[in-house]
Amino acid sequence: MMDYVEQPNSNLICCICHAPFTNPTTARTCLHTFCHDCIAVAVQHSPQCPIDRSSLSLDDLSPANPIVKHLVDELIIECPNRVSGCTQTFQRQLLSAHVKDTCLYVEIPCSEEQCDKLILRKDVGKHKDACVYRSTQCDGCGTTIKYSDLSTHNSECPSKSAMCSFCFEEFPRSQSQAHAATCLDYEIPCTQANNGCSWTGPRHQLSDEHALSCPYEAIKGFFSINSAQLSSLNTENAALRQKVYALESVVQTMRRDIQTFTNVLGPWYRSHIQSQTPPITSSSINAFDHLFSAPPGPSSSSSSSRTTTNQAQPSFSADHGELTSHNDIDALAPYFPLPHEHAFQESHNHPRSRRSFSGIVDPHSSQRTLPLTPVAPLNLSTSLEGSLSSLRDSIAAVSTSVDSLARRNDIALTNESMRLNEELGSLKYAVHGIRLQLHRLMMDRNAQVTGRGGEPPSGPSGNQTIFYPPISMMTPSFPGPPGTKL
Repeated sequence: MMDYVEQPNSNLICCICHAPFTNPTTARTCLHTFCHDCIAVAVQHSPQCPIDRSSLSLDDLSPANPIVKHLVDELIIECPNRVSGCTQTFQRQLLSAHVKDTCLYVEIPCSEEQCDKLILRKDVGKHKDACVYRSTQCDGCGTTIKYSDLSTHNSECPSKSAMCSFCFEEFPRSQSQAHAATCLDYEIPCTQANNGCSWTGPRHQLSDEHALSCPYEAIKGFFSINSAQLSSLNTENAALRQKVYALESVVQTMRRDIQTFTNVLGPWYRSHIQSQTPPITSSSINAFDHLFSAPPGPSSSSSSSRTTTNQAQPSFSADHGELTSHNDIDALAPYFPLPHEHAFQESHNHPRSRRSFSGIVDPHSSQRTLPLTPVAPLNLSTSLEGSLSSLRDSIAAVSTSVDSLARRNDIALTNESMRLNEELGSLKYAVHGIRLQLHRLMMDRNAQVTGRGGEPPSGPSGNQTIFYPPISMMTPSFPGPPGTKL
């Protein structure tokens, strides 16, 4: 809100805000003039002219005549900072320039980078002289520094004079280190302080008095040799420590590899104590021979053997119990059939398997059995390579047996199909003969029913009688297989 020195002309007063126009705007429909912000808000609330209530919209507004704008801008106003002390008056159009450049009661920031204070323009000169962040020069060395760092700089300025606390001699502060190195009254430790001498005193007494009586000075050669040897030993120990760390990492890696190999080998792993082969007894040989000669059961024996893993172990596992743990033998129990299991499976499962194939292979060979290949259990006393080679040979033998069994089944199925075809052929001929016999019987029956059985047939040879062959002559003479009955 601006304060005007004189009362403005009533023609320059907005009827909405009752103040001189600000950015005057004229309506093209009624030619009334208003402040732009005032008429925009009024039209949004009610699309009518505030003076004559005529229809009005924002599209009907346009800037007022430039003369009106110039009259308003030339009105004399007071400075907004009059309360602070500014007494200047000027045209309204000069307000922004006055506040920005010439008004002494406007707060402006300090020109120093680190200072964040706001000061009046009229107090800028005073603040520059009192600002703690102003730049100043050292009267000793002439270096430009901040006023806040002046006290610290004075204590370190090399151009300032200093006094020695031992000889009380004054010298430039920049020569402090040189004076401390040459001052005869400066207290220094003994040259053998690293070896254990605790003497400290003025520099001039070190060479004149203490050096002659110091016990460590006489054996300083030994100390130098000892220091060289200790340094060499420390270097060697550091190198050995690095080697030990490297070897420990290698040992850890080898331990993990050995553990992995042990887990992979399983029951074939032997420790150093168990590396010797146990003596072979007669009982283990007999048990192994019995297992090797016993025929294996059908495919269902593997599932039945899994249910008996908690029963008695095979005799060979008892002989080699020192090589494997009880858990390893239980895990491998399905692959080591027991002697009584062979007999049980042979007496129960094998005849049932023979009966299941009797209708396909050969009905006249129910008393024959297929040759069985004995399979020996795994021998954990050999190496892993030997066991794998034995398993490979067993797999090859099983593959050969399966191939041979498949060929025999194919031949048996072919023979059975041929026999069934022959039987079907004989049945076809028998059915055909029965059909002919039934046809003759039906013809005779029809003739008897119609009563034309004694009439001679019409034709050129009327005196010829009809001949009916006997039933036995109409039966086909196809020789069936022995044992076939119609």
